[in-house]
Amino acid sequence: TDYYIYSSEEIEERLSRWSTHYTHLTRVTTSQEEYGLPRAGGANDCPFVEEDGCPNSILTIQDFVAHPEGSQSSKELPEVFLSGELHGNEQVGPTAVMQAAELLLEATSCIELPRVKIKDKSPDLWDIEVQKSKDCRDRMLEFGISEKQMWWLARLTTTRRIVVVPTANALGYFRKKR
Repeated sequence: TDYYIYSSEEIEERLSRWSTHYTHLTRVTTSQEEYGLPRAGGANDCPFVEEDGCPNSILTIQDFVAHPEGSQSSKELPEVFLSGELHGNEQVGPTAVMQAAELLLEATSCIELPRVKIKDKSPDLWDIEVQKSKDCRDRMLEFGISEKQMWWLARLTTTRRIVVVPTANALGYFRKKR
């Protein structure tokens, strides 16, 4: 597919979708929820969210099964921070960090399949997961991502905490103004 700049609404929709699809790898929050900061803007800004103004979304990618929140191993994870933009007219960055996050999540999801623990418990589910695994790997290969590269991407995801702030200036990004 052709590259295009994600709208504010598309960014929020993707974050929401990832939080339900990759529940063991993602946490999505906002600076308003985490730090009590006010939303910027008014009723006409970011109308795709319930409250007035634009939220500053924060995506955390981490293996929450191996490193549960609050655990010692979670506290010891190295951290990586990806910022999409600071000024609202910086339009490429948010899409770039969202695509990087999606690549990490997809690669990790592919490598996790099929789950060995279900092989003897549910042969039908096993067959479904084997097919999903093949389809996922084929899809990644279409984008030029080899099996070896998927393993490296999955290793990045499972051995550190990656914090992504696509639009630090969510209002400016929505308005396309500095």
